[in-house]
Amino acid sequence: MDTPEDKEDAFAGLLNGAMITLFGGAFPAFMIWNLATDWHTWIAGDHDMTRTEASQGVTLLIISLLLLRFGLGMLWLNGTALRRL
Repeated sequence: MDTPEDKEDAFAGLLNGAMITLFGGAFPAFMIWNLATDWHTWIAGDHDMTRTEASQGVTLLIISLLLLRFGLGMLWLNGTALRRL
């Protein structure tokens, strides 16, 4: 990521960083909501999940965490650049 040259680029970077962060946080939030609403099923072990579904969920969780990290980095970079400008 390059540092923005003017305020318009910094504001656009802040908007992009916020959208990427929100997009990255959607799947973990859905997993927590699902766990909170159906915790009896999860604890009892009555859920049917194949290895493929489990690996897709883990992969999506890792991608979500990477998106969160990238989005927060964009917010940090553009926020400090905006304060500097």
